[in-house]
Formats: sequence, structure tokens, C-alpha cells
Amino acid sequence: MNRPDVIESRPDAPPGRAKVLLVDDHPVNLMALAELLRRDDVELLRAESGAEALELLLVHDMALALIDVQMPEMDGFELAELMRGVERAKYVPIIFVTAGLRDAERRFSGYEAGAVDFLYKPIETDILKSKVNVFLAIDRQRRELTRLLAERTEAERQARESEAKLQSLASRLERTVEERTEELVESQERLRALAVELNLAEQRERARLATEMHDHLQQLLVLGKLKLAGGKRASAGLPAVEKMIHETDGIFAEALQYTRSLVAELSPPVLRDHGLGAGLRWLGGYYMEKYEMTVRVTVPKAVEPTLPDDQSVLLFQSVRELLMNAWKHAGTTETAVVLEQTGDRLRITVSDQGAGFDLAAVAVAEPSGGLSSKFGLFSIKERMRSLGGSLELKSAPDKGTIATLTLPLRSGAESSGTAAHVRAEHSALRTQHSGLQQNAKIRVLLVDDHAMVRQGLRAVLEGYEDVQVVGEAVDGQDAVRLAEQLRPGIVVMDINMPKMNGIEATQEITARYPNIIVIGLSVNADDDNHRAMTRAGAATLLTKEAAVGQIYETMLAYTKGLLSCHMTSSFVSSFQSTLSSSQPL
Repeated sequence: MNRPDVIESRPDAPPGRAKVLLVDDHPVNLMALAELLRRDDVELLRAESGAEALELLLVHDMALALIDVQMPEMDGFELAELMRGVERAKYVPIIFVTAGLRDAERRFSGYEAGAVDFLYKPIETDILKSKVNVFLAIDRQRRELTRLLAERTEAERQARESEAKLQSLASRLERTVEERTEELVESQERLRALAVELNLAEQRERARLATEMHDHLQQLLVLGKLKLAGGKRASAGLPAVEKMIHETDGIFAEALQYTRSLVAELSPPVLRDHGLGAGLRWLGGYYMEKYEMTVRVTVPKAVEPTLPDDQSVLLFQSVRELLMNAWKHAGTTETAVVLEQTGDRLRITVSDQGAGFDLAAVAVAEPSGGLSSKFGLFSIKERMRSLGGSLELKSAPDKGTIATLTLPLRSGAESSGTAAHVRAEHSALRTQHSGLQQNAKIRVLLVDDHAMVRQGLRAVLEGYEDVQVVGEAVDGQDAVRLAEQLRPGIVVMDINMPKMNGIEATQEITARYPNIIVIGLSVNADDDNHRAMTRAGAATLLTKEAAVGQIYETMLAYTKGLLSCHMTSSFVSSFQSTLSSSQPL
């Protein structure tokens, strides 16, 4: 048996690189995948069989596994099930790669085995890289979380050592304890904010994928049906052609229905468009039906709460997890969900008359295992705590379970203290501001008519703690409107856009708001475009290719070098010349 192969494993490789496992019994396929995913910050490991893959999984922490379904001896589904029994590999995200038919039952089997997604051959490069990048970003955040936990453990150890010296160093110890306590509180809040942001990042990505399917795939399917309708008229009197068109139209209709269902699974439009109450009714009336569970949802007409998107998403997700717990563990097919508002508090109660469980066992279970982890209660409690709310449980064996989610509804100035700090932090998340960026000083508005470009710029900029992306505009008119509404410090402006181009939008924004810095972007950043943008009031113009490496340094130079110091216009011109000569556009 060949030993598992490691791609790009060099002695001088930078430490801490994310590891991605590629599994395929065809070496050519492995080589092609490796070439597509090759990058300096990723270590690619490949295996030609399930056994070789397990050897690698026992000694490496993987960020992601891309596994071929059809392999001899051990297929991809069997490998995935074995991975769930390996402590080091049980939580590794799995994307199955298959050349088989797009069979719904087969896909369901894959998801049951632990898959997070499927890719069908031939693989589309952009889709592959986009999906892999999402899980690499999640892995980076996971490693950051681990680092913070290690820091907290070290801080606690130092605190215990300080307590041993209490008698001789009483006064000094008191100051040390205060400092350590403050650090621990801040670390806990940052960890909670990171966990919630990871959750919201997943939901945003699901919503983005749902939107892409809605805006592109569904529109293409509708267009196909329209074309077939024209074909029906042209084929009148040709029975064979009419039959073929009719059958094809049925296929399009089935595909359209499937995409609607998939969009709803990814990110229910009803939740985004009509709020939490409608989302809960959809959850009980549609989503749980496929699990053959009857859910009675009660939302009084007088209780249709208007909540920020992040709160609605997290509450909806918590209710869905509680319902899935009832389906998996309660041994009943009936559950009730009640939404009510009492004063300044919103309550959601999920109850069943099923098997129940021992609350004392849950209370003593470690968050990393036991009943608390099995039922997902720890993550729900932390999620609610991050919103300033709570999860209360009432249960006993054979007595059913009542879970109550409580969320305070507050307006105006928040009270002081840790809970107020957390609520303020997640209020900022409503403008897609990361919990780790709450002290951001550079507020950025992204303007580009290509969603993928905006997503790419956001991914680059959100990697810096002092940058906050406050909004995204799809054209020049949208940019002017959002600049007035959000008042960003910097606008990153594409030149070529519909309705109003970037030059016109820049001229209008800088005329109205001289303190806003506009940095132009273009595929073609030649002298004419550069002059046009600078005449319109932009600070400079970068190519989109160069933006990845230069955008942050350019923003930093203008915000700290120009805004803070109020430098003269002659210095600005000199700086632009220096920037252009040192970093060619």
C-alpha cells in the first residue's frame, strides 16, 4: 500500500497552515484537485484510499476533507462514518465529490454520513474554491478560538499561583487578581462574540448561496420554461416534438421546485422577509413535516416582534435545534411552539410530552461532552446569553420537556455592566460588524456591481481588526444613498457600474461630504481613469488585481496620514505620486 502523500510539505513551510485532505482512488484526480487548491497558507494532504485517509486523520488536524464517493474497498460514505468515530476527525467538515447522478436519496445518505456539501464532476473551479475558502476561514477562526482558550487557561493558572502567595504579597495579589479578572471577562466576551459571529457568518453564507440560486439558477430555469413555451407553439402538429417538449418542461418544473426547496433549506425567505413570527410558522408547518412531526405554532396577532436580523436568525436557529432535539430524543411526534411578549420580554416556549431527561445530569455535564453537548443545549445557552437573554429547561424522565427562550426587548440607553456590553456588541452585528471589531476606527463602504467582487473585498478587509465594513452598494446611486445614510470614513468605489458610474458617484459624494475618502477601483487603472477619478475627488485609484495586496495599506495611509494629521493638499498630491511610483497601478 502506498503511504499517504503530502503536497507542498516543505521544511521551510510557514507554521500553522490549514490542512485540507483530498481523498480519491485516481491519482490524476488528486493531482487536479491539488493544483486547483494550491496556495501558500494551505497544506494539502492526499490519500488514494479510505485506509490511507484514516492514517492521515489520526495524526493531522484537518480544516476540511474532500472525499470521492465511489472508491474500492471503502467508499466515501463508509470513510465518513469511520471518521465520526475518530476523536481527532469527528468534526472535520466533509465535502463529497462524485461523478454519480444527482439523486436526492443518495444526497440524503451523504448528509446522514456527515457531509456538509456535495460537488459533482466535472467540478466548477470557482464554486470549489469558494466553498473551500469558507471552511478555511472557519478553521482560522477555530484556531483563534483555541488560542484564546489557551490564553484564558494560562491566566487562570497564574491567578492560582498568585493566590498561593497571599500572606506575603496580599496587596500586590489584590491588584493582580483585579487585572486577571478583567482579562478573563474580556476574553469570555470575545469568545462568546466570536462564537456568535461564526454562527452568523454561517447564516450569512447560507443566505448568500440561497440568493445566488434564486437570482441565477432559478431565473435560468424560468427562462428555460419560457423558451419551451415558445417551442410548444412552433411544434404544433408534430406529436413527437410536442411530447419531447412536454417531458422537458416537466423536468424544468421539477428542477425549479427542487431549487425552491433547497433555497428554503439554506435560508428561509419567509424569515428574512416577514420576521420571526412567520418564520416560526413556516418552521412548524413546513420544515418539520418532512420529519413526520406535528408542531402546533401559536403566534398571537398582537405579537409580531420586529427584531434585528441577527436576533431573529439566532432565535430561529435555537427553536429549530430544540425541535430537532425533540424529534431525535423525545420519542414523540407532537410538539408545541408558543411565541409571546410580556412587557419588555419576548418568550418562545418549545414543549413536548416525550421521554424527557435528567436535568441534573445535564447540569454537571461538561460542555465538550455528555448530555449538554448531545442535545446542543450548551451552544443554545451561550447563544442566548450573548443576546442578553436566557434558556430555561424543565424536564424529567417520562415527563416531557419545556424549553423557554427569553429575550429582553429594550430601547434607548442600555444599562451598564457585562450584559449591556454584550448587547451593545451584538447590536453592532446588525450592520455586519464582527464582534472582534467593536473598536474599529476605519468604517468602509464597498461599491461594486459584482457581488463576488464585494464578497472578496469584504473577506480581505474583515481580516483586519481596525476595519469595519458598514455596507455594500451595487451601483453609483446606491453608493450616494448609503454614503449619506452610513457616513463611512472610506468608500471603495468601482468605476464601471450601471445607473451611475463610479466617477459620477465619487464627484457627488466628495462634494457633499469632503471628509469621506474615496479609493477608486478598476480593471483598467490607466492614466485617464486615474485623472478622472482624482478630478472627481478620489484619493487614488487601484487596479482590482492590486487591491488585494494594497487596499489596506492605502486606507491606513490616508486615514492616519491625511485625516488625523490634516495634511495639506500639496502633501496629498505628493503622497499619491509616491504611492503610484512605489506600487504601480
